[in-house]
Amino acid sequence: MIRHGGRRIIIDIDGGIDVDGELSKPFPCQITNVGISDSGMVATWVDHELRLARMALLDCNEKITNGISKADLRLNRNTAMVSNSKWCHILDAEPVALKVEDDKIFFALWSRGIYCIDMNATELWRLPLFDERKKTPPRSNEVTTISVVGENIVVWSRGGKFKRIESNTGEIIEEGKIDVECDLEVVFNHGENFLLSSNDGWIWEYQGGEITVARKLRGSIQDAVFDGEDWRIICWRDDIMLRGDSTTRKELGVQLIFQDEIWQVLDNQGQISPHMNA
Repeated sequence: MIRHGGRRIIIDIDGGIDVDGELSKPFPCQITNVGISDSGMVATWVDHELRLARMALLDCNEKITNGISKADLRLNRNTAMVSNSKWCHILDAEPVALKVEDDKIFFALWSRGIYCIDMNATELWRLPLFDERKKTPPRSNEVTTISVVGENIVVWSRGGKFKRIESNTGEIIEEGKIDVECDLEVVFNHGENFLLSSNDGWIWEYQGGEITVARKLRGSIQDAVFDGEDWRIICWRDDIMLRGDSTTRKELGVQLIFQDEIWQVLDNQGQISPHMNA
């Protein structure tokens, strides 16, 4: 769920967008990445069967309309765009990570590179992906997450490598790697405090170039936020405090939200309940 200009936006697994209870489906398949700013919602969709990918900017203050169906997409695969979008572009590779911050869109394309564009889709800079000349496990150099830290972004690979990049110029400020073997699925951050989640259930808090907490969960993290004192985490049917206890819930947790002055969980049935039964 996303709050934008007083409106409540919920994105479902089929590519539907619910704005204050009004559902539309502008994309022909699942939305793979999404980010929002004052200019609108930036989203991508990928059809692996047809080998097609798009990125579009939607105006959240205007009515979001239904777009092309999957059947029509097969007939218009090279011209099909996103209905009522401010702009829509064909991507020549799958977008594997995306982050929107103020007036910039940062994203990575599989086997292509790391890019920064403005809200008019004008390219500002691009960089190559992680170096693959050294022998590494399969897909370990694939980008998994882009974090925003002040005037910089940090781009993470599945194998735990990272690049710190100046967001305005594309200058690489730092390159490094965390000191554990991992297959990162997602990275959350609160400033320079990072929470890394691996596919095998291991999670690490990473600050100042060091791992400060390591913990094994029953699966990878679905969502996490730093509440000022500790990380609040949802993982499958578990509510977790990184440095504390955990509780179970009946339905699968999807997203952490701050509502009615407490942290709550949106589950896969669309219901909202307190995190850690607080």
